Amino acid sequence: MDKVIDFLGIKVNTLTEDEMIKKILRFALMGKQKMVTYLNAHCINIALSNPEYREILNSADIVYADGMGVVWASGFLNKPLPTRINIIDFYERFLRDSVDRNISLYFLGSKPAIVQRAVDNLKKRFPKINILGFHDGYFDQTEEKKIIDEITILKPNVLLVAMGVPKQEKWVYRYRNDLMVNLYWVVGGFFDILSGFRKVPPSWVSKSGLEWFYKLLQEPRRLWRRYLIGNFVFIRHVLRWKIKKIYPFGKA
Repeated sequence: MDKVIDFLGIKVNTLTEDEMIKKILRFALMGKQKMVTYLNAHCINIALSNPEYREILNSADIVYADGMGVVWASGFLNKPLPTRINIIDFYERFLRDSVDRNISLYFLGSKPAIVQRAVDNLKKRFPKINILGFHDGYFDQTEEKKIIDEITILKPNVLLVAMGVPKQEKWVYRYRNDLMVNLYWVVGGFFDILSGFRKVPPSWVSKSGLEWFYKLLQEPRRLWRRYLIGNFVFIRHVLRWKIKKIYPFGKA
């Protein structure tokens, strides 16, 4: 049984990278509608103002600390997490194991050209990868029904969903019990990385906690508010918890 900490009212699993990979593989092969998602400073800011999203996070089977801000803040709050876990750091290992174990995948989300290129790139790098299908994240209700029907027929072991917070989590929660999927894995901007649309920061940048700045330099118009304002909002939430000993949304 994993240890779980309460981080500002959200349950976060204290997993190492090796433990994370083992659980993901087990869920993919033997799980039953398991949900895995991540937590960073931006997610915290949304969760503390969006009760529905917060409840969905707390219903997930795994919530892992994706941002260094969360890891540092957990230590500051005397509930330390062992490490930051980011899909970029271990996805190649996961995919190699997926090929060896014939784990099937379906990719849902991002823009049409991005998800297409992401899948194409993976097939070049891993010729035996079992990708059953994919679809972008820009669809209406009619297309959504077709997507759901397709996933129902294909029955992938793992459905990777990348639609942005909190849309991706809400979508998974809405259909979690309707599709024959072992694992729903919420992956945020992962397809952008796989497609080459966004560059992977150097390891020293990630370890130093400056990944947010690296992303900001790549997409300043889209991300300036999230980071330049959002980081201060996150720090305020953490300090409020530390000093006043209360949850930011009023729960004792």
